[in-house]
Amino acid sequence: MATALEPRPLADLEMDSVLAVEAAWEQRAHGLRPWTTQEFLDAVASVHARYALRREWLRRHPQGVEP
Repeated sequence: MATALEPRPLADLEMDSVLAVEAAWEQRAHGLRPWTTQEFLDAVASVHARYALRREWLRRHPQGVEP
């Protein structure tokens, strides 16, 4: 379990973002203009792309970890 001193894994944060997109999609389903399936898939792909860029940045910029 992650604490304030121990950050959550990037995969958990990514899943939280995908769940937020799903929640927005569900909320919008009851509105005047619901998302199309393609808009939903684009939003999920955007989340995955954002985290892929973050992983690449972290790979290229290793941070020193103190014991």
